[in-house]
Amino acid sequence: MSLTFANFKQVIPSQILTRGREYLRQGQILDLSFDEEELIWEAQVEGTDLYDVRIELLVNGSLNTNCTCPYDLGEQCKHVAAVLYAIEDAFPDQLGTRPRKKPAKRQTRHDKLRQRLEKTSRERLISILLELTQSDRELLNQLLIHLDAGDSKPMDYRRVVKDALRAGRGEYGFLDYTGSNRAGRKLGELLHQAEQWRAAGDFDRAIGVYQAVIDETVPTMAHADDSSGILGDCIGLALESLAESVAAQGGHERENLLTYCLERARRKEFHNWDWGWDLLAIAEKLVSTPPQRTLFTSALDGLQAEISKPSDGGFISDYGLEQVALFRLALIDRFDGPEAARKFLFAHVHLDRVRMELIDRCIKAGELEEAMRQIQTGIASSNQRHVWGLTNQYQALRVKLLQQTGDKTGVIEGARALWLDRGAEEDFELLHSMVPSAEWLAFVEELVKATRRPEQLAWLYAREKSLG
Repeated sequence: MSLTFANFKQVIPSQILTRGREYLRQGQILDLSFDEEELIWEAQVEGTDLYDVRIELLVNGSLNTNCTCPYDLGEQCKHVAAVLYAIEDAFPDQLGTRPRKKPAKRQTRHDKLRQRLEKTSRERLISILLELTQSDRELLNQLLIHLDAGDSKPMDYRRVVKDALRAGRGEYGFLDYTGSNRAGRKLGELLHQAEQWRAAGDFDRAIGVYQAVIDETVPTMAHADDSSGILGDCIGLALESLAESVAAQGGHERENLLTYCLERARRKEFHNWDWGWDLLAIAEKLVSTPPQRTLFTSALDGLQAEISKPSDGGFISDYGLEQVALFRLALIDRFDGPEAARKFLFAHVHLDRVRMELIDRCIKAGELEEAMRQIQTGIASSNQRHVWGLTNQYQALRVKLLQQTGDKTGVIEGARALWLDRGAEEDFELLHSMVPSAEWLAFVEELVKATRRPEQLAWLYAREKSLG
């Protein structure tokens, strides 16, 4: 049953509702806000930790709820229940109900703090803050971050990140689910501050934060339960923001950033994930001179030697070799020109992603016979290795080529085979655009007969309501 404002007291278990009411009475709902355009309520709830609750009113009247707590014994937790009760009290107009009594404007704890701060002398405030930071390293770090005025000696943001990660660790140094979420929220606050600095043009401080988050959090992932993805998201945001900062860097700063990215990309812990490749992608954009190219190529040589070593089972993954080859190709494009790039592509065509790059370039250049030859070779090779996902990618390139040649029948046959195999909406939309409207219903009926997966068939019926 869908959750609504009208039925949440019947749908949510009574014990959860009771705890939610207690949270509301005890004033543990912080900063409840409402977005009238999006019909979304957001609040923070004080529990074992500070949790973020989000409630969205959908067009059909049902509610989409989310809480960052680890509760997994039911669909709704006590924090969501508490916010539902708070919404009922504070926003009766939006719910279409009448308030039991005229609600007074609730004074938040921040309102109370503001009033008391305004009445306190400067000397007393300084004394209080110094006293508190003696025993609260997190508060000390937060104050140093927010009051950092860009002194000549840059702040060590790595220490701030270490403290955030340390605060979430359990008895044996492991970051459990709750600890990872707690640490991730602290890192998120730091990254938000860095984004504000970057927007204001203070790239040095922002990059210092991004590098600190990357350097300290990546090694921690081996000792953390990040099933919520919050720590990985922080690393991803730091890498993305670092990449976006490249354009603003001058000569000396670009050299430093290139060195940083290449040094980190060589570390094994970065290649247990894709973050090492992300750092190499940033470094590749920074290469603009022959000496820098030599430095980058040397790093690629070291990585290629490492990933070319067979595993204990004698297996060598093509993924890393493909990544290295594509980085080399980017430098050849930049420094050596199209003929050298073409020669490199043919020399490394045994790597599937390189072959696909060659096919794409051949199609763009109008070399359609060579493109089709490479596609057929790729299909045969992937079929022989039983790598059906690659076969589909080559088949998709074949359909793209047939579109360029105007082979309508071939496009329909290829797109149909692709849709039946992988069920991608893009393949279905291509079929819809190519099959004459007068023949469409009969075509879909044949698709129904050929479809084997129940979920794909259900999607097809939903998409084509005319079939009933």
